[in-house]
Amino acid sequence: MNIKITAAEERIIKDALADYTNNLVGRGVNYNTVVGILNKINDAGIVKSARTPKVLVNKQYMFTFENGGWNTVWAKTLPGARRAALLEYKDSDLNVRMDSVHLATKKGLDSAMSLFY
Repeated sequence: MNIKITAAEERIIKDALADYTNNLVGRGVNYNTVVGILNKINDAGIVKSARTPKVLVNKQYMFTFENGGWNTVWAKTLPGARRAALLEYKDSDLNVRMDSVHLATKKGLDSAMSLFY
């Protein structure tokens, strides 16, 4: 698909998407979709003026605790997920198993959530 837009039109699209993401609750699928669109605009080089830097997508990471149980955090990278998990539970009796932090999958989340049903 070949799209031609002006710098002003690109700015309006980016501003609208930024406003949309600011009003989202959490950082789930909709947030990642918007970030993907912004990255496509940047990668396509539709307008050759100053580019917006590429944005990393937030992903959901799962982890377990030393004495059992599990939870998730949102982060852009695996090291970021480890830091986020430690930070979230630093004042808690729960100790995060660092070797268990991994990218969450639908199958893994469904399996973990089945413990509550």
